[in-house]
Amino acid sequence: MDDIGPSVPSTNLPITQFIGMIRLYLRDYAELNRLIKGEEHSDRMIAWAVMDALDDYNKTPPLTSYALTNFPSSSLLRLGTVVNLLESIGLLQTRNHLTFSDGGIQVGVSDKTPLLQAWIQMLQNKYEDKKQKLKIAINIENGWGGGVNSEYLWTNGFYGGW
Repeated sequence: MDDIGPSVPSTNLPITQFIGMIRLYLRDYAELNRLIKGEEHSDRMIAWAVMDALDDYNKTPPLTSYALTNFPSSSLLRLGTVVNLLESIGLLQTRNHLTFSDGGIQVGVSDKTPLLQAWIQMLQNKYEDKKQKLKIAINIENGWGGGVNSEYLWTNGFYGGW
């Protein structure tokens, strides 16, 4: 678990370190996964989830073109990535769901869909809220200093006024 990169979170991570950060956040390590063998998410799957989160953020108006190395909030990108990973696991659980009974005992296989749906809904709501607030804040920040000035700029002491 110690070979994932820096011990202090950073906002400018290469993909391998970001994947390590996601794995650490999810606690997705073979020794911690008691019901499955190995890690639940491959590095490749995490990378796809990161790309989907970046695409979602960039394609939500106002349109942007951030990459992993200049994304304005690593916590928001982490949250979007985790939502994508949980959605993928939820689809797998739903597809493989099987309930059977034998001798009066009922057993469910891959029956975590309702639990995953609750986590997805909670994290998705949090992600969308944070994404919207960040987009608004960045848009306002970019608006300062732009635009067309009125004549009041001259009369209020700027640019050689009083």
